[in-house]
Amino acid sequence: MWLIRRTTSYFLALLDIFKRKLGLSETTFTLTDKVVTEDASKRYEQEIMEFGSSSLMFTMLATLALLNLFTLVGGIKKILMDFKALEQLMVQIVLCGIIVLINLPVYEALFIRSDNGRIPSSVMFNSVVLASVLCLLPTY
Repeated sequence: MWLIRRTTSYFLALLDIFKRKLGLSETTFTLTDKVVTEDASKRYEQEIMEFGSSSLMFTMLATLALLNLFTLVGGIKKILMDFKALEQLMVQIVLCGIIVLINLPVYEALFIRSDNGRIPSSVMFNSVVLASVLCLLPTY
């Protein structure tokens, strides 16, 4: 979990700086529910992460996780097309692969889970669009 917080904190800080420079609204602190429901208690006992609210932090976390997944798939595709690229991209592929493995609970909450602890569909949609735009940006 500390690796997720560390990579997310740098990404959030960068976005916060851009928002301040552009004069957009400040980042706000969103309170989450403190009442523990029976479902949340069961997920806690099963050591399943809770993502139930739709805050900016979860949008950034999901976007960063999807961006790493997209770049891993793109790197593997590039290696399969031209095997000579393996020598150049080996370290990047390994690093992306490790980050993707760390983010497996996030992918599960985005696409697989159907309980109340999943990442809301609005956050998933925003994250997929933002990560796709960031991946397509270098092509233009």
